[in-house]
Amino acid sequence: MKAHLDESAVRACQQSSKSAYAVLVKRHYRHVFALSLGVLGNVHDAEDVAQEAMLKGFLKIRKLKRAEQFEPWILRIAKNLCIDFLRRQKRTREASVKPKTEAGYKTGENESLRQAIRRLPQELRVPLTMFYFDGKNARNIAEKLDISHSGACRRIREARRQLHRLLSKEANYE
Repeated sequence: MKAHLDESAVRACQQSSKSAYAVLVKRHYRHVFALSLGVLGNVHDAEDVAQEAMLKGFLKIRKLKRAEQFEPWILRIAKNLCIDFLRRQKRTREASVKPKTEAGYKTGENESLRQAIRRLPQELRVPLTMFYFDGKNARNIAEKLDISHSGACRRIREARRQLHRLLSKEANYE
């Protein structure tokens, strides 16, 4: 049913219907944002990238050959934009004389968790945030990331293990 709704909306968009794209944005923005947040680890950057991905999807929707593949297509756009964002950010950091500090962030009880999640490798951070913050199950995560179900489960399990190790190490220093 969902794929059919996407299919008809995509076809309408390909014939210049802006209101049909609004339907697609409403249905898929949350997933695009969750993926962006998982990769970037920062709400503001994730919002920017998610909005950019939806805009790029609108501009390039005529190139989408299989209308039923809209969601994986838009998520791929978002993932690529996140990777580009991280590359630009890395270049900026390398070019600056002083390394960026995190002094501007609020401290609180979730700060150590947020920092630990950001330290996870991207391939573990994305499934973990999709699982806990977007409420996706392992099967949905596997579909969205184009990996096997067991691969999604393995990544979530490994992310938990590494997160526990990072948080335990930090607690021992306090």
